[in-house]
Amino acid sequence: MWMTPCAARPSTERWSDRLPPGGCKVPPSPLNAYSQGESGGREGGMEMRPSQLSRTAVPLLPPGLARGQRGVSRLVVGTDFSLRSEFALARALRLPLAHGSDFCVLHVAPVLDGQEGPGGTLSGGRCLRKAVSAVCRRLRNRVDIDVREELGRGDPVEVASAVARMSGAELVVLGRPHVTYPVRALAEDSTVRRMVRQLGVSVLVVVPHPVRPYGRPLVAVDFSRESRRALELTLRLCPAPALVDVLHVVDTAAQEAELRRAHAPAERWLLLRQEREHQARVALGRFLAPYREAGRELEVRVRCGEPAEEGILAEALERGSDLLALAMSAVEARTPLTEQVLARAGCDVLVSRHPPPAS
Repeated sequence: MWMTPCAARPSTERWSDRLPPGGCKVPPSPLNAYSQGESGGREGGMEMRPSQLSRTAVPLLPPGLARGQRGVSRLVVGTDFSLRSEFALARALRLPLAHGSDFCVLHVAPVLDGQEGPGGTLSGGRCLRKAVSAVCRRLRNRVDIDVREELGRGDPVEVASAVARMSGAELVVLGRPHVTYPVRALAEDSTVRRMVRQLGVSVLVVVPHPVRPYGRPLVAVDFSRESRRALELTLRLCPAPALVDVLHVVDTAAQEAELRRAHAPAERWLLLRQEREHQARVALGRFLAPYREAGRELEVRVRCGEPAEEGILAEALERGSDLLALAMSAVEARTPLTEQVLARAGCDVLVSRHPPPAS
């Protein structure tokens, strides 16, 4: 027999009727206090507490995660108050400077009779103070940068080497004499070439041209540790979105000489260059993999069938590069390839040189 369910009766019993006589007090809970606001449970108290922001300092990156260094932290700019020195100083001011950088302006006065002025001062001190004052005005918004002057007397290379060593400079900026077209090579005993040989630190040689941020740097690499450091220094000086061209020149002189002696057909020459170029592109891709994974845009360039210095200079001219970077051995006093490129380049040249690791 089926039974029709009856409708549920609404309960008329109140919760207060279930309490024992005299009732009991329910301890206030944090939730009730929050819902009642600061009214203390008053009737109709619907005030909400204003939201409070946490003052806990949360780092943008978790602790221990490596952060790449940006810019230059210790910089020395050499000046002789000429036009080329003005361009070098202007270029140094356009470089990315790290937080708490040390910016040193150096002038070395030659040793001459009557050099010392009244009070034991050296000639050029007033001009140096004017140059430093101009730098301070340009960097007036960077209160974290320490600008100082160094006034020396004697051989410019020896004094600059001592100042760079004592200050722990990462980069020395110099001005190059005016570039003529066709480019005339620097003299063997020029101050710029002597600086590059003897300073022992990285040197940026600036040509007189309108100063603007580097937009098309070119880095020549040979897969060595020194060339990797040259690339990393260039990436610090040319932050994104600057497109960096990375060039490797394949040396096929020995193989081509053998083919020439064997009177090999032209197909063998073409096959040799294609194979060597393919191998160079694969090796260059592996060499640049860490930087591409970090999101940096790099352009691969490979040249074959010409001497290294000719290939580097030709690529810089064809690409319209405004900065040419290459490495120099920290052990050898002279690197022929570096000096030949430096002597004939028509743009700024960055010679990366790092002291050998302490044994």
